[in-house]
Amino acid sequence: MPIRFSWNGQPVEARPGDSIAAALNAAGVGLFGTSRSGRKRGLFCGMGVCQECLVIVDGQRSRRACMTEVAPGLVVLAQDDRTASPAAAIKAHRSLAPLAVDLAIIGAGPAGLNAAILAAKAGARACVLDERDEPGGQYFKPRSSGFRGAGAEDAQHRRGRALRDQARDSGVEIHSGVTVWFARADADGNGFRLRIDGPDGQRQIATRTVILATGALERPAMVPGWTLPGVMTIGAAQTLARRYGVVPRKRLLIAGHGPLGMQLAVELRKLGAHVVAVAERAKPRPGTAMLRAAASAPRLVGQGLDYRLRLLRDRVPLLAGWEVAEVTGMEKAEGAILRRLSDGAIRQIAADTICIGDGFLPQIELARLMGVQTDLDPDTATARPRRDATGATGVPGLWIAGDAGGLGGAQLAEVQGRLAAAGALRHLGFNAPDDAASQGRAAKARQFQDSLWQIYSAPPRTLPGDPVTICRCEEVTAGQVRAAIANGATDPGAIKRATRLGMGRCQGRYCSAPAMRLLAAAGYPLSPDALFAPQIPARPVHIAALALEKPEWSGHVESRPSARPGLPAQEPLKKTTADLVVIGGGVTGISAALYAARGGADVLCLDRGLVNGEASGGNAGSLHLQLLSWDFGVKSVSGGSPQLLTLPLQKESIALWTTLAGELGTSFEMKITGGMMVAENTDQIGFLERKVAAEARFGIASEVIGPDRIRQIAPSLNPNIVAAAWCAGEGKINPLVGTIALARAARTAGARIEERTPVTGLRANGGEYEIQTPRGNIRTRRILIAAGGWSAGVSRLIGVDLPIRGAPLQMLVTETAPPLVPCLIAHADRHLTMKQTDAGTILIGGAWTAQTGPSGQPQVLANSVEGNLWVAAHTVPALAGLSVIRSWAAMNIDIDGAPLLGPIPGLPGVFVAATANGYTLGPVMGREAAAMALSGKARADLAVFSIDRFQKVTPGAQT
Repeated sequence: MPIRFSWNGQPVEARPGDSIAAALNAAGVGLFGTSRSGRKRGLFCGMGVCQECLVIVDGQRSRRACMTEVAPGLVVLAQDDRTASPAAAIKAHRSLAPLAVDLAIIGAGPAGLNAAILAAKAGARACVLDERDEPGGQYFKPRSSGFRGAGAEDAQHRRGRALRDQARDSGVEIHSGVTVWFARADADGNGFRLRIDGPDGQRQIATRTVILATGALERPAMVPGWTLPGVMTIGAAQTLARRYGVVPRKRLLIAGHGPLGMQLAVELRKLGAHVVAVAERAKPRPGTAMLRAAASAPRLVGQGLDYRLRLLRDRVPLLAGWEVAEVTGMEKAEGAILRRLSDGAIRQIAADTICIGDGFLPQIELARLMGVQTDLDPDTATARPRRDATGATGVPGLWIAGDAGGLGGAQLAEVQGRLAAAGALRHLGFNAPDDAASQGRAAKARQFQDSLWQIYSAPPRTLPGDPVTICRCEEVTAGQVRAAIANGATDPGAIKRATRLGMGRCQGRYCSAPAMRLLAAAGYPLSPDALFAPQIPARPVHIAALALEKPEWSGHVESRPSARPGLPAQEPLKKTTADLVVIGGGVTGISAALYAARGGADVLCLDRGLVNGEASGGNAGSLHLQLLSWDFGVKSVSGGSPQLLTLPLQKESIALWTTLAGELGTSFEMKITGGMMVAENTDQIGFLERKVAAEARFGIASEVIGPDRIRQIAPSLNPNIVAAAWCAGEGKINPLVGTIALARAARTAGARIEERTPVTGLRANGGEYEIQTPRGNIRTRRILIAAGGWSAGVSRLIGVDLPIRGAPLQMLVTETAPPLVPCLIAHADRHLTMKQTDAGTILIGGAWTAQTGPSGQPQVLANSVEGNLWVAAHTVPALAGLSVIRSWAAMNIDIDGAPLLGPIPGLPGVFVAATANGYTLGPVMGREAAAMALSGKARADLAVFSIDRFQKVTPGAQT
């Protein structure tokens, strides 16, 4: 029976089992929404990865049309990221009972189902977790109940049905339609913690072992026009055809690399599609590789030849050795320009739907979250997890099976699933079958794959030209990436900070590899250590699904952090003396280098990693002028006095940021928006009144305002808010822009900045100091330690233990949203800071604690994610309908609430500059530290921030 729902107010008829994307494509709808820039969006990947098909369903934003099944009466609207959605009741967080299992298998494709069947037979308690509504994966996806095509299932469908039946008959516990958003190995190495989001709610899973069988995603051909609606991956078109019997719009062009394009063409022809051509980058020829492939898998080779004969019979042009060079059209695809690889000849083809593919990428996000090491393919810069022939990784208890570890096809995936399960069973103490037969089948399947890709050998695609978009979420072009590299970005993280590449909804899945290739082309070595940090959540998840009230934070968790791993620079330092050496390339150290160089000093700034690569680059960019709720009253450190003393310095520094923007001719994306700390009851109003009065004594203009004025400023706030402290002088700045601009100015002023130069030793030598680094030793009379949370570690090299501790804190980022947060938002009794960026994302923080991981790097905590989101959505209810797309943890500084600025007793010429409110205070701290270091004198009003207030700090034995 047909199912009726509405699309933009018009009735649409669907079939049972249809996804929204399938139903809309069947109805001839190809435009699903509009990005913040006005770019039109449509179906692209068809498997829930790219986030291009987002729509509004019954008032809820950002539902993936390709993963959401239609239901009678659904109200579906195109999503315009520039405008607010209609109000809707948002599903509240529901916590299900925790689950404890022996083995968790993530992915219900050929590898995952085979692993689960073997584990169930051995008596282990295993569960399978999968995002799709039915098991089978991309290869064995079943037909929907309302499938449109005629005829019986083909052999591939039948094999998938048999595998699903076998899994159910074995008693395998399958959880479909769930997203694993958090995965981490236990600290003791004896298991893993997972968190999943599904239609029934949130669940925590404790498991002793894990098999990742998450499969692969298609690597797109990044050519002009590839982001137009009407362009989709070959896999997306195949899902429409094989699962729903839906043919994409009108004339179809298939342009890919490998045999999947011919299979798709045959399947579409069966459904009556008009396939105008199949373009294949390779030029397959008969030879020894074909013979080896036929010997390894005669059925598959025969199937491939059958596809070719069918297309020739149907007179579908097969263009071997041709690639798509450009997709033409304005708001949607209208055709493509093909280029012959052998001689560059051009051919133009009119088409309404262009199905593209350029190979495959393993889905490695969860593997990296759990600590698996990766390698990079030198031709494509594609990351692959390290695993042995059985799928075992370097993480005890973790296996990877199937295409999640590198493309191998369904036959190899099935065998690898069984091999991984056998390894996991032995690890758990269960009896497992002998691996010999499976190893033999795996070797045969690998031989077929090796032969297949020899047959389909083609040179790597050339790098995209400057105008081509390589990050479709943030609309970053190859030219912008090349410009960032030319301006000093030497790894993907630096490119990300300079351009926003990888910061969008797909979380960098598509753009990281081309960014790495562009770096390699510029002469920088490919290194898996430089990959974007893995994201939590591993997939975007609605805030309403995660938000859960938690106990309020009760103090910093002390940490002795380590710097981000990375190789030091190899070349020796060109000059090994300086008037002043600044240790630390964050905002304070760079500011100090700038002002010291302007003062005529020969300045050398050293950073263990990259400029802005640690805490400064991880700062959210609030320009704070009033105190936060935990910096005043009973929650504050030292009663709040140090924080109050710092307020005039914060006011001075915000003014200095404005001055620097004018001097340097850059905006820093700085805006003075005002800041509002909200209250919900009389006790909180009293707290605000006392705080405003205290701030006034230190020259800070703030006032308590009532509901009417609150609504004028921020109408999206919770109606329960009855008062707020309003400080008009607060604002925001973009740290990804600010520190880099200061570094550029410092270099222009003559400062030398040496990155990847860790300080390994410090010692006094007569009237000088010798600084040891892997690139050579440096002599100087003056040192400024400005290494943030790492400052104590630096000072210990010379026998001083500074009272500076690391404090790992987290930040959360939403997807692009319409204007909701017009100013800084904080809460009078909750841990919350919130602001909206120029890009439309909303940054959510509030000093929710993170942890220091085994590597010494800060890690986000799931409990803090949930608690922080609850406070944010409680304060601005519309946030509940947005998705959180990424998070990070950065190393804040914990002293006593005030900066530490001045000379270190007993060490003439050695100074320290450190502060918890680092980005607001950065330029003034750097300026005054530079003045102290060069003149030996400090402003009288800064004496309160000296080390003298700590009685126990004395220099130890010098080394």
